Amino acid sequence: MTAVDETTVAAPPLRRNRDFLLLWTGNWLQFFGSRMSSVCYPLLALQISGGSAEAVGLASAAAVLPQAVVQLPAGVLVDRWDRRAVMRWCALGRILVLGAVGVTLALGALGMELLLALIAAEVSLAIVSSLAERAAVRTVVPGEQLPAALSQNEARGRIAGLLGGPAGTVLFTWTRWSPFLAATLGALVAAVNLRFIRADLRTETAVRRRAIHRDLADALRWLRGQRALRAMLPVVTVSTALLQVVMQGLVVVLVKEQGLPEATLGLVLGISGCGGLLGALTGRWFMARLPLPVLLIGGLTLWAALMNAMAWATGPVQLGVLFAVMNVIGAVFGVATAVYQVTITPQELQGRVAALSGLVVALGTTAGAFAAGKLLHAYGGLLSLLVAAGLMALTALAAALIPAVRKARIPVASHPGTSPDT
Repeated sequence: MTAVDETTVAAPPLRRNRDFLLLWTGNWLQFFGSRMSSVCYPLLALQISGGSAEAVGLASAAAVLPQAVVQLPAGVLVDRWDRRAVMRWCALGRILVLGAVGVTLALGALGMELLLALIAAEVSLAIVSSLAERAAVRTVVPGEQLPAALSQNEARGRIAGLLGGPAGTVLFTWTRWSPFLAATLGALVAAVNLRFIRADLRTETAVRRRAIHRDLADALRWLRGQRALRAMLPVVTVSTALLQVVMQGLVVVLVKEQGLPEATLGLVLGISGCGGLLGALTGRWFMARLPLPVLLIGGLTLWAALMNAMAWATGPVQLGVLFAVMNVIGAVFGVATAVYQVTITPQELQGRVAALSGLVVALGTTAGAFAAGKLLHAYGGLLSLLVAAGLMALTALAAALIPAVRKARIPVASHPGTSPDT
């Protein structure tokens, strides 16, 4: 018998994977549009309110609040429903919301209350769609290609972050409603692309009528049984919270302590953004050569050293280069931990596990941002960065002392739910 087993046939490369390309391009346009709209919302709040800083804060809060409120129920719904339908309805919802912003703005009928409601609605839809897409990638891409696929998704986000902000502000200064029109067109393309994806994106388990908290309890129970993932989650959360000192410290160091023009912050962020893109593009290369614990523990150790160096940097270019290297490292182990989570999580739990993880990290980031502001106000940029560097080093040491983290490995098997550490 010379018949070839179907499982031995090599999967086509991602550039020829029709379903992945449709999913990737549609969501890239949505992500790019989201970056454009998000950078314009504070500017729009400032204009509508007549220059009120409080209004800018309210707009920022409206964008952050869904991260805490929507994540968990969204994760449950993504695991219950057809993920293609979830993403399509989210895209259509974003078309309506973004269109409403543009139309009411053009007609002069956009008030502050309506703006806050529309911001919260768009961010909520984006959260649900992102969770559904992350779960869908595991269906349209073979397991051995997950590192490459998630690296490309990470690069997509970095590119959108680099280009979306400047593009949004340029369009906003040209015509106030134009960035929202552009974002609407991106959501429309995403909705159309989803109709042509051939893969079955439904969950394998039948939908059961039960309370949401019961479904969340199932995911939490499974997560508790994953020693490595359970240990890595607080490590990533703490390190992400400490990064808020760097983000806010750049403003304090450059503008307040070094007396440089505010425009220099854009130079630093531009340089650092290029580093994040490079890290996303090279993530698969590093993953093929270094085990997950080395990427995570080594990355945190290098972060501590770089944060210490940033405390003594004397100009925007030096700060930008150091921050760019930090972004390279963050993108690499960010991709690695995402691949690990997606690979070991059962298909029917993908949405809920991602939501639980995302909520914990989001809460840590929020707490970190608040604490960073207090720290910088009390001690200034230099001492605050040194304190954050010391805490980051302790976080790396704690991760190195956890046996489950040291032994964690990304499964080679292509089937979801393969857990090496239960």
